[in-house]
Amino acid sequence: MACTHTNITSAESGYDIPVFGAGHTCFYVIHVTALVCLGISFSTALSVIISLFKSKAKKTFMTWQKHERFLIYRCICDTVFGFVHSLDHGQMLFTQDHVRPHGLCSFYAFIIVNICISEMNLSLSSAFNAMLSVYFRKNFDFGQNDWKLLVFVFVIPFMIGVLIWALGVLGPGGFLCVFDSVKGIIANIVLSTGLTSVVLLALSVFYVLTWRRIYKEAEVIRVQLGNQGIARSATLKSAKAMCLFVVVYIIQWTPVIIYGTWQLSSNVPFELFVAVVMMTNLSGFFSGIIYLINRLKSNSVSNHTTTADNMRSKTKYAERNKPLTPGNLTRINLKEEVHTHVSFVVLKNNQTTNVS
Repeated sequence: MACTHTNITSAESGYDIPVFGAGHTCFYVIHVTALVCLGISFSTALSVIISLFKSKAKKTFMTWQKHERFLIYRCICDTVFGFVHSLDHGQMLFTQDHVRPHGLCSFYAFIIVNICISEMNLSLSSAFNAMLSVYFRKNFDFGQNDWKLLVFVFVIPFMIGVLIWALGVLGPGGFLCVFDSVKGIIANIVLSTGLTSVVLLALSVFYVLTWRRIYKEAEVIRVQLGNQGIARSATLKSAKAMCLFVVVYIIQWTPVIIYGTWQLSSNVPFELFVAVVMMTNLSGFFSGIIYLINRLKSNSVSNHTTTADNMRSKTKYAERNKPLTPGNLTRINLKEEVHTHVSFVVLKNNQTTNVS
């Protein structure tokens, strides 16, 4: 069978339709690729979680920076997705058949849909928070212990997942367990293509508007001095960090939109199909990229600050150790030398004058 979807008009469920790519090399390409990507995703996300908690061992979780907590929530989604989806693809690769029984496939599909909606909501939250901070100079209040965020990111998707499961549209989708390829056609179009397209459009608008404002304010901060400029610069850095979640989500899910739209009119090229498999299963890898970018920026700022502090210390040391001459007396920092008594003798016209 060729690497294309098979439509059987008399089919009552996804189990009546052959597995996508069965009897063809592409079957192995799909599932082996998925399993490799999921393994990379799972291990990377788990490594990020361990690394963050180790580096923040002396701080309580809620004192972390907001983008760091967001990254932990995203990595939790990535690890759960990677583990569950590996079971899905692994069983199909081993049996070369749909996941059976139907209840198990529906359970896998429920978890997968749940995690996808959770990451969607997390990206929307980060985009909205970044735009709010740069335009209105406010940070969205996520409540004590981030309870508002957790409800939006985890509880609401769970409730939506339960509703979708109750409608009986989850099941074998040809190459994974998600929306049943017969009963879930409409749900797949509405959620996978329609809703995701709307969210990607909204995220793109938020991203462009936010970076436009960041660029303008960065120009102002370059010539602005004082605590106000420093505080504003910190806000913009936080907004940039939050925008990374938006960027990786757009990159990750754009192939899905192209695939879903293309599928409505004709068969999708197998290369695009493989791209969708790779991008959707590398979510944890993208989380690792977010972590590395933030880490490199943090180290860069830390090194810059240390260098500046060292230069200031050297300057102060040089000032304090200059020979005491009448011209240098006026440069002594009286606030720092309040307990120091300076006595200097000036010889002028054969007269001795004590200066204290």
